Amino acid sequence: MAFRYAPPVRGMYASEDSVFAEGEVETEKKVIDTEKDGTQLYKEDVIKFVTEELEKRRTERSPLENQWTLNANFLVGNQYCDINTYRGNIEQLEPVYDWLERETFNQIAPLIETRISNLKKIKYLMKVNPRTNELDDYAKAEVSTAVLQHTQSVSDFDSKKNTMIAWNELCGNCFWLSWWDSNKGEKYAVKKVVAIGEDGMEKNDEEAFYEGDLDYGLITPYEIYPESIFKQGIDSQRSVILEQVKTVDDIYDLYGVEVEGTNIETFELTPVGSGGGFGYESTVLTIGHRTVDNAEKVITYFERPSKHRPDGRMIIIIGDKEIVYYGNLPYNRIPLNQVICREIAGQFFGKSVIEDLIPRQRAFNGCVNRIHEFIKRVAIQSFSVEEGSIDIEEYEANGLTPGYMLVYKQGSQAPKPIENGNLPSEIMMERQNLIRDMEYVAGVSQLMTSGSVPTGVTSGRALESIKETDDTRLSLTGDHIRNSIRNLAKMWLQIYKLYANARRIINYVGTNSIGSAIIWSAQDINSYDVEYVTENELLMSEEMQKQRFFEAYNLGLFTDATGKIPERVKQRALEYMRIGNYTEIMNLNLLQIQAAQRENVFFENGALPEISDFDDDEIHYEEHLRYILQMNFQILKMKKPEYAAALEGHAMQHFERKERKQMMAVMPEGEMR
Repeated sequence: MAFRYAPPVRGMYASEDSVFAEGEVETEKKVIDTEKDGTQLYKEDVIKFVTEELEKRRTERSPLENQWTLNANFLVGNQYCDINTYRGNIEQLEPVYDWLERETFNQIAPLIETRISNLKKIKYLMKVNPRTNELDDYAKAEVSTAVLQHTQSVSDFDSKKNTMIAWNELCGNCFWLSWWDSNKGEKYAVKKVVAIGEDGMEKNDEEAFYEGDLDYGLITPYEIYPESIFKQGIDSQRSVILEQVKTVDDIYDLYGVEVEGTNIETFELTPVGSGGGFGYESTVLTIGHRTVDNAEKVITYFERPSKHRPDGRMIIIIGDKEIVYYGNLPYNRIPLNQVICREIAGQFFGKSVIEDLIPRQRAFNGCVNRIHEFIKRVAIQSFSVEEGSIDIEEYEANGLTPGYMLVYKQGSQAPKPIENGNLPSEIMMERQNLIRDMEYVAGVSQLMTSGSVPTGVTSGRALESIKETDDTRLSLTGDHIRNSIRNLAKMWLQIYKLYANARRIINYVGTNSIGSAIIWSAQDINSYDVEYVTENELLMSEEMQKQRFFEAYNLGLFTDATGKIPERVKQRALEYMRIGNYTEIMNLNLLQIQAAQRENVFFENGALPEISDFDDDEIHYEEHLRYILQMNFQILKMKKPEYAAALEGHAMQHFERKERKQMMAVMPEGEMR
């Protein structure tokens, strides 16, 4: 499958870690490394080692690759094929008889679409917990959280995540690859002195450079070759090899090396003809091969740190001929994060749900096709005739068209229709049983796939139980995805810690749509304890949260000591009810809450708003006090004590005005005068 992203070598890698300069390949015989036994390694030795390892791992992984390809064929509707264990490829199955009905009734595609749509509901907003209880660590955790959330927001994370879910459902695996790209980030230009002219003036040339930034992308399982498929997880592998097919233009953009391209075979979806039985022909999609012109293979070898190589090793080879990078692994570990659909103990690659659906899909196709054959036999009647009583060739040519007169030999018995009998009810029951069995295997139910209520289910509690069961079973895959993305976030923080040395600025929109900025560097990252802001939505869906909220609302659990419901609770109720645009029916109290929250942000950034005659002192004091009691205020008090003191004074002014108004409200009219 086509590779989507690759780690650039131009810039940082080549200038600091590689034995070659940027865009340089080895042209003369020289020692580039030594083994732990002292054996010297030359270019040819390294290429031979990597390519031999690649071929050995390709052979070991071949059965899994065939299974992934079979999964893809069944998903797109090419379901009369199987793995040829002798040839090691996918071959089309020929019909036993030409008249057999061989239509495909694809149940796998809607089941996988249902799984994907539900997995997309999960939110992946993360935060970083402080390393210790020190206020400085809380402040750094806030910075790390902002860095993670900003990286997600500016890198098209949702689109990549959705693609990852699709690959994970198809093959049971997908991988994230992260790297530091020295050609990303803010662009700068520096003057570079070239020479001194005859007039004594400097002749300068401007050379642009970038501050660098993190980048990441997806790797399909077709391109991953682990050390052993029987070692579970990336961290257990001593080395991992990536093999990608890239055009020569992409190779030059990424690695700064010009190579001569060739024609390379890869996979693609192609339409093929398939016999449907009874003379019908149908066209389905299948996974086939295609040739990529003007391209070359790029092999990347990752080796984790070891006793012999404490910094690990990374090798990039183009076309089995040239080494463009040989040096230390740029990170503390192999920069890959694995996503799996279903875990298999003791194996590196996970398992797709399609593998368990394939035999049931074959049985379903056979069952429905036999039903259709019976229907056609009823509509196109079969006859029993004496030998020689009719012209068989004429009958085969014309059949029994409407108004057709069947001529039979005088003195012979007239043709008799063959009784087909009634379709056994067990066949229709088997069809329904197969549908329910496939839904069960896929981890979904009839309620989730079509929205219809299963037969015999009438109570609301039973429906809720079915929904919870579906979500729980599907959440197994959801938890695997959440764990992989959490590990991906840790990888991001580690890369930023290594390379984001200069001071950087993150511009973002914060509370109440107020623009803000954070100045940070690698020193502000000291914790890799990442967790999600929300729970797995498959275990606690939005509907369930809304239902429990209104149950507590009706029980009066949100009322305060005076029996009133706070305005922020009313606001949440309006959001859950989704009565059009609830902002159009906001009352003044809600607007007062938002105004007070904006003031909190203003104080954080050094702006000192004054108290207005139109402020509701009770609401403003409550919102300012709520903020003062939070950890963010303690961090503000440590970093900018004058801003914190101003906010405290502002809150006390609201408190004093509130107290005066309450005293005046209870004071007798005579005393007021």
